[in-house]
Amino acid sequence: MEIYILTKEEQERYDGKILRMLQAGDGEFVPPLSTRNSTTQTDFVIVQGLTRGVLNYFRGLKEQKLLAATENGHLLGLVSFRENFTNEKISKLPNIYISTVLVSPEARGRGITGKMYETLFAEYKGASVFTRTWSTNAAHIRILEKLQFETLCVLKNDRGQGVDTVYFQRIAK
Repeated sequence: MEIYILTKEEQERYDGKILRMLQAGDGEFVPPLSTRNSTTQTDFVIVQGLTRGVLNYFRGLKEQKLLAATENGHLLGLVSFRENFTNEKISKLPNIYISTVLVSPEARGRGITGKMYETLFAEYKGASVFTRTWSTNAAHIRILEKLQFETLCVLKNDRGQGVDTVYFQRIAK
């Protein structure tokens, strides 16, 4: 297995595989990717009238850097992120902001998510890393805690009744 940051050319070659992976994982996200208008959306009220499935989300993803886990040409997982991102909810200082983490169902259970995070940390030594997830995403939260992310803030019921948005940070090491 290889884990690396895709060049723009590599990203274009993987576009179809990335889109199919997003479509397959759409309903696993809260709210689904197909109801979002961007990768950095802060209002999770379902956007009415979106008819293009995950295409809006995919377009936003293409504007970011992508780290990919591949094996024999197959896309196993991806992390999309922004460099030097600022957001008053997380930090006014530039940081690495991870917007999407997704591993294909057939590749889960192999530690790929943790390996992708570790690769990102190695590439950006000395940078603080931020991400967010929803409060019922127990598997991702366990990985973040294992990787020494700390809870930065919790936005109660941000994604619906009983589903909070949780922001995490990993201070530069």
